[in-house]
Amino acid sequence: MEFAELKIAENDELKCCKSSDYNFIFNKKTGFFARWGRTEEEDPQWAPSCEIADIEIVSGGNCLGKCDFCYKCNNISSPIKLMTFEQFKIIFEKITKSHTLGQIAFGITNIYANKDFFRMMKYSREHGVIPNYTTHGLDVDDYAVKFTAKYCGAVAVSIVNKEKSYNAIQAFTSSEMKQVNCHFMISLETYDKAFEIINDMKKDSRLSKMNAIVFLQYKDKNPYSNYHSLLDVKKYRKLIDYCDQNKINYGFDSCSAGIFLESVKGRDNFKSLEKNAESCESLRASLYANSECKVFPCSFCEKTEGWEEGLDLLSCNDFVKDIWLHPKAVSWRENLINTMSDGCAHCPIYNLQNK
Repeated sequence: MEFAELKIAENDELKCCKSSDYNFIFNKKTGFFARWGRTEEEDPQWAPSCEIADIEIVSGGNCLGKCDFCYKCNNISSPIKLMTFEQFKIIFEKITKSHTLGQIAFGITNIYANKDFFRMMKYSREHGVIPNYTTHGLDVDDYAVKFTAKYCGAVAVSIVNKEKSYNAIQAFTSSEMKQVNCHFMISLETYDKAFEIINDMKKDSRLSKMNAIVFLQYKDKNPYSNYHSLLDVKKYRKLIDYCDQNKINYGFDSCSAGIFLESVKGRDNFKSLEKNAESCESLRASLYANSECKVFPCSFCEKTEGWEEGLDLLSCNDFVKDIWLHPKAVSWRENLINTMSDGCAHCPIYNLQNK
């Protein structure tokens, strides 16, 4: 598919893209994003270039989180890999040349593991792309809070240590940030704890201004972990119903779109929920670049079959031609689109089919 010429317009609040077959509007302040094709009811199956980039700027080393389910294995002693500021500027310029990029999700371990982290966020914001990141919350200090509130559109805190993670959430919301979420990895083994966090959201004042809890589906990539994906629709429905009954805002990653949609089938507002539940968009609207500036469909695809080697973003000449339309990227995109059923694209690597 070839896209018509894109017309981009933006100011401090909005970024808009218009063409005859691909359009979007992105609110930089609220995070609202809407995409449509020839009509408002048509959702293009893929974008002419990247809309959101997941950029890892540090991996390995001594992550304080030490999560035993970490798919990057940052919970064990491993060589630290850092993306430099100069490397970041080079790949940023390449990706943004087509002007469709609206957000960067920075992948980090500890807040200060990469000395250029804050500098990268500032550079991104000053060039019209909104940064966000996820932290374990164990090393959040006053400076990090102030800087994040000034430059980030959103921040998420993974619940690692409830006391410190909850304190971090309160610190961010007290700085007047509106898009502060908590991330919770959902699996068979962590299922019951999810209800504990939801109950805490009702009674713990530190969480009172938080935006939402976001459920992240477990993918079996870490060879050392003993967790299992939650694929039971009845269990997932019980979790979602509990959030609704208690008026708790919630969200989920794209890997969970299939089980979410299955769990809310039959509801009067199903069409609305379906429209707002975006399934896997890897290399359809997003990409992942690791700390060595190598591109993969998403971070969970890194070093998997067919993607043992990523695409070299640092040395490419033209991002759209050399990366976005690279034969490997096109093949991945086509395979993903071909898995579409019931409004959901299904992961070709991990078995996340509902039971």
